[in-house]
Amino acid sequence: MEYYKYWNDIEEEKKKAYYIEDKSDYKIVNYITNETNLKRCFEDALKFAASIGEIKGHIIDIGAGVAWTSALISRIPSVQSVTAVDFSEHRLMKIAPIVFEQLQGDSDKYQPILGDFLQFDHEELFDVAIFCQSLYMFPNLDKTLAKIRGLLVKGGLIIVACERIVSFYPWYSPRYILRKTKHLIRGRGDSTGNYAYEDWEYRGAMERAGFAYYFQLLGYPVYKNAKQITAGNHFGIKK
Repeated sequence: MEYYKYWNDIEEEKKKAYYIEDKSDYKIVNYITNETNLKRCFEDALKFAASIGEIKGHIIDIGAGVAWTSALISRIPSVQSVTAVDFSEHRLMKIAPIVFEQLQGDSDKYQPILGDFLQFDHEELFDVAIFCQSLYMFPNLDKTLAKIRGLLVKGGLIIVACERIVSFYPWYSPRYILRKTKHLIRGRGDSTGNYAYEDWEYRGAMERAGFAYYFQLLGYPVYKNAKQITAGNHFGIKK
């Protein structure tokens, strides 16, 4: 199934933690807060980002999904607008407004755009770009980061959060060789479109795109049942 169809398949979406229909259903909030460390990881990313740059002005949230990240960042007083881009119509247009209400986000700042980010055409420059479990869905890091660099102001900040969720193996280990062999045979992206990038790939792509790179290593996993995989976030500042 094509990735676009996968993320817009309502029956498939109903099986996931990110599907709700009314504000009395706190399944999403419970999932990001209690069942996983997603909210904690993203909030730690915002704290780190504020230490190397400034979260302010106009924000673009790429692959925003149900926009829980947009809701959280909209609460920051210095943020003027949050443009959320995603190609899942029901997540962005139907579920996201509910999540904004549940997380007490500022809906007046919320500007959803339905479509493919790589086809995104916007004249306004942004101060901060956010990828939360979404940059690893793009098959070409260089192309994607070059695109976002063109949309950021000088000194603009990029935050890549909650994407360190796969085990990392030395290049000489049997597991590493097995993984690479599977990539060659089946292609790198899994059924959801996740390309499972490693730390060195994020760093290299950011530096090639003209960003000063920063990394935040955390002392817990994104998913609580994967204790051997320590969470981490990636950051860049446009030179």
